[in-house]
Amino acid sequence: MDTPTTPPNSPDVEIGQRVQEALIVKRVTVKALAEALDMSYSTMRRTLEGERSFTISQLSHIADRLNIQPSSLLPNSISTREAA
Repeated sequence: MDTPTTPPNSPDVEIGQRVQEALIVKRVTVKALAEALDMSYSTMRRTLEGERSFTISQLSHIADRLNIQPSSLLPNSISTREAA
């Protein structure tokens, strides 16, 4: 049986990509972020790949941990709607 896949342009995928980019820039490992959020490494990987969704609380903690604006983790389609 095939497992459903997340479309490559879904908000969850874009958020995961933005978090991964921020991790690289801030030189924080996926493992360290998972530990900071009290999340298993495998769950963090699946979430970064868009197979799961980050909660608002998790995104807030990620932004705090990386010292960035939470809105920088959101897709343009979401962050521009909120700014309007």
